[in-house]
Amino acid sequence: MKVLLSLSLLFITLLFGNVSADTYLHNPRGSNDRLNEKSANRQNGNRLFDSQNNNRGGYNVGDKSATAFTSTGTLSQQMDRTAITNTVQYPMVYLENSELSMEWTNQHGCGGDDQSDPHKTNCNIVIQYMCENPTETDRAMKLSLRDGTTTDTPTAPKCQQTGKVTSFASAITTAENANNQPGHHESEAYYCECQLRNRNKGLFTADQNLKGDAAIYTRQNPNGNRNGLECPEERDYYPYWAPTPWVDVAYLTDDIPKCNELTAFSQNTMDKCKCVDSTNYNSDAPLITDQATCTAKSYSWKCWNWNTLKMNPGKPECLPAPWTRENQNGNARGDATAQTTNAGRYTFKIPDFSVLSPSTASQANPTPVKCVLRLRYNISTDDYDPWHTDSKSSADRKTGRQSIITNNPTVNVGATQTLKLAINTAQYGRTFQDRTHTFYVKKRVTALNTILGSSTDNKQRIVNLNVRGKRGNIVQTYPAVEYDFIPNNMTIGTTDAIHIQWTGSNTHNNGGPGGDGQTGDAGEGTGGTDRSNFVLALDADDNYPMALDKTTDNFFSNVNCYDYEGNSITQSDCQIILATAGYFTSYTDAASTNRAALDPLLNNAPASLAQGIILKPKSTAAKRSYYYLCTRNNNFSNRSQKGQIDIA
Repeated sequence: MKVLLSLSLLFITLLFGNVSADTYLHNPRGSNDRLNEKSANRQNGNRLFDSQNNNRGGYNVGDKSATAFTSTGTLSQQMDRTAITNTVQYPMVYLENSELSMEWTNQHGCGGDDQSDPHKTNCNIVIQYMCENPTETDRAMKLSLRDGTTTDTPTAPKCQQTGKVTSFASAITTAENANNQPGHHESEAYYCECQLRNRNKGLFTADQNLKGDAAIYTRQNPNGNRNGLECPEERDYYPYWAPTPWVDVAYLTDDIPKCNELTAFSQNTMDKCKCVDSTNYNSDAPLITDQATCTAKSYSWKCWNWNTLKMNPGKPECLPAPWTRENQNGNARGDATAQTTNAGRYTFKIPDFSVLSPSTASQANPTPVKCVLRLRYNISTDDYDPWHTDSKSSADRKTGRQSIITNNPTVNVGATQTLKLAINTAQYGRTFQDRTHTFYVKKRVTALNTILGSSTDNKQRIVNLNVRGKRGNIVQTYPAVEYDFIPNNMTIGTTDAIHIQWTGSNTHNNGGPGGDGQTGDAGEGTGGTDRSNFVLALDADDNYPMALDKTTDNFFSNVNCYDYEGNSITQSDCQIILATAGYFTSYTDAASTNRAALDPLLNNAPASLAQGIILKPKSTAAKRSYYYLCTRNNNFSNRSQKGQIDIA
């Protein structure tokens, strides 16, 4: 089947070279390298990573209050629900072992299989995370994550590409500590090792003229351009063969038979090693890639394997990728029986705290761990065999061998007619990605576990209920999306719980420059501001909320309400917090004269619901459907921000 499609593939999918293609994370909010720009276009497409995406799209980092951030803030400032005027960033906080609905769109199609459901492209989607690790002693693998307060790219270390790296240690210290303003994911030492390590010369490079032999040069990045501090070779190829701080979560593919073969090479369960010295890189150790040479020079051959390091993530989950069609950042093929359609989704089980921080997990209430989540979208076609094409099929200028594919070839189609094809071999077979802003993973404290059903087991089901999207109508936000709750339809049992939480920006103005898209930020309330709230409705068709003083036989009368530490919140106070987005913390607070009145359009309400709210059905809860909406964004012209919760 794919052979018959080959000619159409040449004219359709090979246009990747002339298109700003993309994949975007919508929940958790993907940055697409944005920070807090008021423009539709991001300001710096190499701020933290190479997304290969369009300059539009992505979501600004969250603000805690009704005012744009002036600093990142401390953890206590970010999580203090009562300090609603703190002008700091707000990172989402997820409880360990809770369920997080990831949602994304990918432009060039995915899913299906060759035998029963052929597709024009081969694809896989890799989901990974990395977290700060204070006990790590290796400088390259030690992480210091921050969203930053400027759109500048972090400073690169001054490392050489040949010989000893005599000034490497001081260069890293300077780069890490002198300026804390740019965002930061991978470490300076990690990038420096990428500059020093020889690239894998067995890889297919087509006819691209790579400008060097280090791992910063790939077919997709032949000039060795730097994006943040990521390693281009690690970004472009999976699974990677050298140590990486990324932990694999899932591998979603259109070729399920390859799952076991591929995921066996995941660092989750397989050793990934490198040569290290004891003098902070003042040697040729980073240049050595084999154990025998490393030990012969009295260096150490050090390996990372997340399983043997007691993180125990297991092999990444391998599942069929959601089926999506080409040239549409839209929904995946839905379930005809259930009559539901969504964008690509995957339920990410937030890791157990003991996996992320083994050294502090035994503490009663340890400091939450800061993390980042990444989604990688890899595509190719069957115009050449993606599994068995390697360097032997690349151009070789010394021998005169031609690549099996070339840039913009002119082909003879018969009758002496030649036609030129639009092929960019740097983007023929391509990797895109998006990453979230930083977020925290919090241990479930004993009080919360007791409420959920056990003082010792932290596995009782908690489902995260969030808000995705940003301000604007569909053409203004594209390729981002408009507001909605996610998941906006959920079913929970009386032993389950919901963690309601959201974050938003005060600078989603979507102004110029706008690139090829439409600027503007249509919506209710102050321009550029994201706001949400949660109030009940009597029916899914209703656009008027239920009055807060209806305190019997509604959703809130059937659940108990808590903060994320397990402290009880009354039904009336819980409704006030959710209805006012945390502007008022109780009925008493709302009735007092100590604070200005809440603006009806939530203009002076916080952009984020700090900490969130935990809702647990009572054992006597009426088992039926309950409905809710956001009063500000349930706008008839462009969106319906509603949801349904079924207690079963």
